[in-house]
Amino acid sequence: MISTPLTKILFIDIETVGLTPDFDTLEKFHPDLAYQFESYLDWFEKRFPEHKGQGASEMFYNKAALVAEFLKIVCVSVGFVDPKGDIKMQSFYGDDEKKLLEDTQNLLKRIGKLDFHLCGHNVKGFDIPVLAKRMVINGLLPPPILPNHDTKPWEIKALDTKELWQFGSFASIASLELMCIGMGVESSKTMEVTGNKVHEAYWKEQKLEQIKDYCEKDVEVLINVVSKFYGLK
Repeated sequence: MISTPLTKILFIDIETVGLTPDFDTLEKFHPDLAYQFESYLDWFEKRFPEHKGQGASEMFYNKAALVAEFLKIVCVSVGFVDPKGDIKMQSFYGDDEKKLLEDTQNLLKRIGKLDFHLCGHNVKGFDIPVLAKRMVINGLLPPPILPNHDTKPWEIKALDTKELWQFGSFASIASLELMCIGMGVESSKTMEVTGNKVHEAYWKEQKLEQIKDYCEKDVEVLINVVSKFYGLK
């Protein structure tokens, strides 16, 4: 069902937070970005109707971490399965986004030359474009393994578990947590820090280590989910 060998897949997950702790800080230090955020408030409200009418401050706090131009990456975790079946994991994390992106860039250059494919949940819709955009914003050239504007869909070297679980029906529900429950795989949602708490955990509670642990757990979950597909008969 999956043509790429398991040992040639680099599983990846990123954790993001709003570029600043709050919208007031964004206005103070990045006024042009703050203006743009307010101009896109209607777009945010249409995409996240549960936050409609809350205003720029609340919207930024809750959803800025989902849009590349208004976020920063605080952790990139990767993992792979070696020929012996052992899982190897590595994380780049910290306050210096450019430094962790440089480390990620170097790794992705190496694994691209080794003919690896990337794998993540909604990796084509979020992780890959966010990584590429944040690299460009930080003055870094995205490595060749990341698709660009003229990469054909069948040339993208990425396995997206969201697409895998949708089986061609892009209207179907395909959250990673639901996928895990359906396949009997322990998810990462029981941890202290989870996706919707990362912004607060980083800016208010300085829980960078816990964010890294959560990111690595997501990579482990991806490996366990995809491994089950290789065991189908």
